[in-house]
Order: sequence, then structure tokens, then C-alpha cells
Amino acid sequence: DSHQFRVMAAVLRHCLLIVGPTEDKTEELHSNAVNLLSNVPVSCLDVLICPLTHEESAQEATTLDELPSDKTAEKETVLKNNTMVYNGMNMEAIHVLLNFMEKRIDKGSSYREGLTPVLSLLTECSRAHRNIRKFLKDQVLPPLRDVTNRPEVGSTVRNKLVRLMTHVDLGVKQIAAEFLFVLCKERVDSLLKYTGYGNAAGLLAARGLLAGGRGDNWYSEDEDTDTEEYKNAKPNINLITGHLEEPMPNPIDEMTEEQKEYEAMKLVNMLDKLSREELLKPMGLKPDGTITPLEEALNQYSVLEETSSDTD
Repeated sequence: DSHQFRVMAAVLRHCLLIVGPTEDKTEELHSNAVNLLSNVPVSCLDVLICPLTHEESAQEATTLDELPSDKTAEKETVLKNNTMVYNGMNMEAIHVLLNFMEKRIDKGSSYREGLTPVLSLLTECSRAHRNIRKFLKDQVLPPLRDVTNRPEVGSTVRNKLVRLMTHVDLGVKQIAAEFLFVLCKERVDSLLKYTGYGNAAGLLAARGLLAGGRGDNWYSEDEDTDTEEYKNAKPNINLITGHLEEPMPNPIDEMTEEQKEYEAMKLVNMLDKLSREELLKPMGLKPDGTITPLEEALNQYSVLEETSSDTD
């Protein structure tokens, strides 16, 4: 019964907001709450967020109004620090879940048992509830400004999640990638902007999206806005690594046509040898975006071209 599940979720929300006598007791309580919330239908998890009360709204407005009009920087700081509120909704429980997830990442062990439940919960909440997704997107994937470092380098939540995308545990890296993908509204171009193609390749291959596009779920069409810093750096960003690289001279430009042809044939012969010895298997993309042996992919494209020409 949905009413009973909603009551249960409301009680568990209260548990998330409780602080125990010790940090370990608090974490244990939150862990149990996460495990129970994972069994609640996702449609009933909207009770984890709630509209601000009149008192909370008035207090938030008063805090800003008390600052002088020329204190723009201070007002921006207040708004930035008030991370419990988004779009008129109290996001305190979601903020607790996000902090709990980050603590589990920082532990660096037992990811499958300790991290995947809360990551799965946040992923499903984000997929089903727009306000939760947009709040988490602001917290985890804020507008890019500094793109001089690789996405996996750093101490932000985004950096930590991107590192998990190449974790040795298949289940861990899948759910970390899925979470970021959902925050990006399952748009490949948006995901690659925050992670780089190399980190996202596993997810895209599994979803048949190596050629681009978007996932199967529908999301609102509001567009992401890029910062001026990102727009200026974008032409020089390495799509594979996802970070800014200074333009490098192309060694091919200094070669003669004969040298280019020689190096090309040398590469072809090396690849052919590796393929014949089954040390390397050339792969290609099928029309549906999934990976298949190159020969099979070429055959499928040939069939499509023949079908298209027959239709014409």
C-alpha cells in the first residue's frame, strides 16, 4: 500500500536527520535507513523532500534582507552555504544521503556492501524526481570552470565518482557511472563534458551509446548553461581525457607523402599480424551503437546500404 510506504519513508527521513551520541552510531543509523529506503517504491520517495514552512521561508528571506544592498558577495555566500534548500524545497535528507555517500567513498573499502546501496538509492531518486535530480546535479556536477585537471583528479565529489567509473569491481563502477549519467539526464554529450570519453566508455558500450545520443528515459528539456571559462577552453579540451591540453605540434605535418605512406603501411601490417595471432580483435560499431567484430559491423552496414538503394 503506497500510504504505508510513504509513512515508512517519512519515518526514515526523520532517522536521517537524527544525530547519534557518536559518529559511528550516527553512521550506523543512517546505513540502516538507507537499506530500508532501498526497499521503498521509488514513487513514494518524494516524501524525502518537502516544501519549506512559512517560518523557514521567512527566515531565509530575512537573512538576505538584513544584508546591505552593496554586500552582493556576502549574499552570494549565504545562498551558497544554504545547501539544504532548493527551489523552495527542504533538501536536508538528500544532503545527508549525499554526505553519507561521500564518507563511504572516502573509506576506500567495502564499496559493494557500503557504497552501492546509497548510490543506487540516489540514482533512482534522481531518475524519478526532478527536484532531487536538479539539487544533486548542482551539488555533484556544478558548472565547469577549471578544466586544467583531469576529471578524476581532485577531491570534489565529482572527482571521486569519476574515479569509481574505472574501479575494478564491475558493480561499483556501473552504479557510479549510472548515477552521473542520470544527473546528466542520460545525455552522452553532457556526461562526456564532466567525465571525459575514456572514463565513460564502459557505460556507453554497455548501453549501446558509443556513437552518442541519449538513454531511454525522458527528462525535462531545460538546457545546461556553460560558464565563460568552459566555453573559452572547449576548443582545446581533449575529449578522451576530459581536460584542457595545450595545442601540440602534429608530427605528421613534417613528413613527406612517402614517409606518411610508409608509416601507414607499417601500422596496417602490425595490426594485421596482431589480428591473425588473435592478440587483438578489431571491433566496430553496429548501426544500433553496440560493439561487434569489425567484419560483422561492415557486413551490417553493407546490408543497410543495399536495402536503402533498393528502396530508392
